[in-house]
Amino acid sequence: METIAALVVTYNRLADLQKCLDTLREQTHKLDAIFIVNNGSTDGTAEWLATQTDLLVTTQANLGGAGGFATGIDTAYRAGHTWIWCMDDDCLAAPDALAALVAAPNLGPCIKNSMSVSVNSRDELAFFVDRPNQAYRKVSDMTGVDLIYGVASFFNGTLVHRKVVETIGIPDKNLFIWGDEVEYMTRAQKNGFPIVTVPRSVFYHPASFDRDGIPWPAAWKQYYAVRNQRRVLQNQFGNTLGRMLYASWAAKATLQQAVAQRDNRLYNFLLYGEAALDSLTGNFDKRPDTIRTLQFYKWRNK
Repeated sequence: METIAALVVTYNRLADLQKCLDTLREQTHKLDAIFIVNNGSTDGTAEWLATQTDLLVTTQANLGGAGGFATGIDTAYRAGHTWIWCMDDDCLAAPDALAALVAAPNLGPCIKNSMSVSVNSRDELAFFVDRPNQAYRKVSDMTGVDLIYGVASFFNGTLVHRKVVETIGIPDKNLFIWGDEVEYMTRAQKNGFPIVTVPRSVFYHPASFDRDGIPWPAAWKQYYAVRNQRRVLQNQFGNTLGRMLYASWAAKATLQQAVAQRDNRLYNFLLYGEAALDSLTGNFDKRPDTIRTLQFYKWRNK
């Protein structure tokens, strides 16, 4: 008998987590288990979770989204569940979201993703996807078909079959945030697993934003998007060509930051350069407090 477990990774967003869990408990297709990975929250999340008897909770240090999903997927997989439904704590599932995923055409071991809709604009997708022959920006761009192949918004209503985990492993916790989900997706594609979005399954999520334009000091997060991109390209094009493409992309992107008409372009330029150098030299150990550009920014803005 197949079983489905939900997995929610949370960090310091107790109110969002509570709303997310309400939508999971109200699913028309009942879940067999709900796993929570608490990434060291300090806002009362741990205390509240201790009162919830229907949840399976793991508390760990803050290892970012990558570390949270690595722990959670591994835990649910070891518990023997057939499918693992992965999501951030700021997701809201429509009542029939899981039922629609289950009812979608049977592709065998695969990854099925809910359609991520902007919580603020219900006719717009939360994450834009541009393909050579199709741009997905509006909800209407996705509706009308059963499955959209090769498009998914990890980890926002992402249903992963255990055979996928058995074959490709768990997300790489060293990637920390931003890009870890794309790396996992391309790793699954590299191993031949179908990846689809099921438009009838709806998830609501805050809209994505222009990461390059985030005000400092929050812009340090872009460090990880730049650094982790090498792993994505190597999954797609192989180690040698992927590394060459990354070096070319990173050099161009770093120079663009130097000439961009943005506030704090000096810090953006240094951040991109630091991320690219660390990626090419295999330094994937940095956490926010050891990113040198962020240290420099804080020193100059005491």
